[in-house]
Amino acid sequence: MHDQKDFYKIGEKSVFFIILVNTALFVIKFLSGVFGRSQALIADSFHTASDVLTSLAVLFGFKYASTPPDSHHPYGHGKAESIAAKIVSLILIVLGFKILYDSSRLIILQEFHRPHQIALWAVTLSIVVKEIQFRYALRCGKKIQSSSLIADAWHHRSDVFSSIAALIGILGARLGMEILDPAAGIIVGICIVKIGFDIFHTAFDELLDSALAKEITDRITGLALETAGVKKVAVLKARKLGLDIFVDMTIELDKDMTVEEAHLITAKVRRTVLKNLSNAKDILIHVEPYRG
Repeated sequence: MHDQKDFYKIGEKSVFFIILVNTALFVIKFLSGVFGRSQALIADSFHTASDVLTSLAVLFGFKYASTPPDSHHPYGHGKAESIAAKIVSLILIVLGFKILYDSSRLIILQEFHRPHQIALWAVTLSIVVKEIQFRYALRCGKKIQSSSLIADAWHHRSDVFSSIAALIGILGARLGMEILDPAAGIIVGICIVKIGFDIFHTAFDELLDSALAKEITDRITGLALETAGVKKVAVLKARKLGLDIFVDMTIELDKDMTVEEAHLITAKVRRTVLKNLSNAKDILIHVEPYRG
C-alpha cells in the first residue's frame, strides 16, 4: 500500500516545475512569432500557453484530491484529479478550434508573410524542450498512476508534433511557399483538438467508475488465489478514484470453515493485495461458501 501524500507531493512538484518552464517558453515563442511574422509559431505559442493553464488545473486537482476524507466525502476527494483532467481536455478542444479558425482565415484572406530567422530558432527550441517535458511528466505520471498528469504529458507530446508542423511551415514559407505557415497552424489546431477529445474520454470514464485495465484485475485475482484457502474469486470489481484503486470482491471458501477462519483468510487476501498492487487504497471482501 502506498503513501498517498507522497504520491501527491511528487505530482505537485513535477507540475509546478513544468508550469515555470512553459511560462518562459510561451513568452519566447509568442514574441518570436510576432517579431518573426509567423502565424504557425504564434499558434504554437498559444498551445504552450494552454499547457500552463492545464498544468494549473492539474496542480489544483492534486492539492484538492490530497485532502483527507471527511464526513461529507467519506471516500476522499480523489475524483478532483479526474475532474482536472476533464478541464484540461475542454481547454484543449476550445483552443484547438480557435487556432483552426485563425489559421483558416489567413488562408482565405491570403494574408501571407515570410517568417524571419528568429521564428525558426524559437520553434526548434520548443521541440527540444517539449520532448523533455513529455518524457519527464509521463515518467512521473506512470510512477504515481495519475490520469491527469499522464494526460498533461501527452499534451506536451502534442506540442512536440505541433511544433514540428510549425517548423515545416516556417521553413516552407522562408523558401517562398508562404501558405505553408498558416497551413501548419491548421495542423497544429487539429492535433490539439484530437488530444483534447482523447483526454476527455479518459476522464469521463474515470468519473463514471469504469473498469480498470484487464491486466490489473487479473493481477488482483491472481493475488487472491495465491492465498491458501481461497477456492475461487467469484466477483471482482475495481475502480480508480484519483490516484487510488478501490476493490470489491467476492471469494469462495470451504463451506465448513468457522467465521474466525474465514476472517483470517480475508485479512490475508487484503494484506497481500494492498502490499503488491500499486495505488491500492482499500478492499471490501465478501465471503461465500465454495460449492465446487
